[in-house]
Amino acid sequence: MKAKKLTRTSFNSESGVILPIVLILMLALTITGLAFLNAGVMENSLVRRQIRKDQAFYLAEAGVEHARVKLRQDWGGWEAYNPISDTLGAGTYNAVIDNEDSSGNLLPLTRRRVESTGTVGEISKTVEVMLRKAPTGGDIDSAITAGGSITVTGSADIDPDPEPEDTFYDFELGEDPNDDLSLFEEIFGVTKDEMKDIAQNFPNIYYDSAINNDIVENITWVDGTPDQSQITTATWTGSGIFIVNGDLKITGGTFDGILWVIGSLYLGAGNPVISGSVFVECSTEVDTTVTGNVTLQLNPGAIDDALGNLGIGVIVESWQEI
Repeated sequence: MKAKKLTRTSFNSESGVILPIVLILMLALTITGLAFLNAGVMENSLVRRQIRKDQAFYLAEAGVEHARVKLRQDWGGWEAYNPISDTLGAGTYNAVIDNEDSSGNLLPLTRRRVESTGTVGEISKTVEVMLRKAPTGGDIDSAITAGGSITVTGSADIDPDPEPEDTFYDFELGEDPNDDLSLFEEIFGVTKDEMKDIAQNFPNIYYDSAINNDIVENITWVDGTPDQSQITTATWTGSGIFIVNGDLKITGGTFDGILWVIGSLYLGAGNPVISGSVFVECSTEVDTTVTGNVTLQLNPGAIDDALGNLGIGVIVESWQEI
């Protein structure tokens, strides 16, 4: 019997399998690389856009600061230098000062609204800020200013002596008739009603009736009418902004700051000492009497310290990005 020849067929050959695998891996790596590259480009674009947003925001803030400087120099002349614009770094800013709010309502004379826009490339940011007039301690140059005549007797020491033009001062007209501000608003940057409201918040002090040697510090408002407030104790000390809505008699103690009397004032006997400045809104037929050994001295440092209770420079009262 003739033997049969057997032929063995192998199924273990791997020829041609590696190439597709390599191609698949290369394609996957290419897609992954392109995805990372695209993400990097997008991330870089987002970062650059965020940088431009930040730059535009700070440019808008720079416009507000420029407006504050201008208003500090001339509060009433805002229309003459409006709008305010400049190029700074990578972009520009444009600030507009207005005496109306965003709804078109007229603002108080001591307020201004500033809308400032910063622009970098195609990116813009806008902020709206409400500003309050700066206190003007540097403009006070008299130890005493009165709306009526000033009677000085005895050995009272006033430095500097009141000049004739300090007599019968028009408190409602103020120092600059063109800005329509009263003297009170020009000096303090707020109206009397606003000052009274401020005094009712800690750490300030509000009295709803006449005082008698009570505490006076920071910002103090006294509604003394129709009674007369009195400071008579030799050891009494006060400081800050002291406003009496009524008549006041001081015969002792020491005060540093700004004393404002919406009525008549009597200073005398007991050696009272006032360092800073005094304003008396008495009518022209009422005398402001200074007698005895009173010391009344203009002190710019005490004035600035007093006004510091209201803030320094043109004050930012509110801020919002729009």
